[in-house]
Amino acid sequence: MNSSHDRARVPDRADRLLALRQGLRRQLGDWGADGASDDACLVLSELFSNAHRYGAPPVRVAVTLRLGGPGPKALRVEVSDRGPGFDAEAVRARWRHPSYKLAERGRGLYVVDAVSLAWGCRHTGVRHMAWADVAV
Repeated sequence: MNSSHDRARVPDRADRLLALRQGLRRQLGDWGADGASDDACLVLSELFSNAHRYGAPPVRVAVTLRLGGPGPKALRVEVSDRGPGFDAEAVRARWRHPSYKLAERGRGLYVVDAVSLAWGCRHTGVRHMAWADVAV
């Protein structure tokens, strides 16, 4: 039996993440916020990877630029999924515990904390959304 099939290549997580990072860099360039691109791409990578590893599809990404209001100009990166999520305060409390050591896993949110102005998460109905604000 000889048959031919047209296969649509479904992008894997790494392909999608690369496309998201490239799109984010282009958008930041359009907004004149190139200076935030390294930190923003790092935050996007960590939050997106966590959503894929621990969450449930579909994973959605949103990026907004805050121009005015109190505080510095900032870029908000939001990644949401349909998984159970996590408690940001519990994560921070674990970091403060005297027995805490950076393990082989679990450093991603620690990195997000280091490069962002603020970060957290919230549950919106059936979705969990992690967010981080990066200085521009």
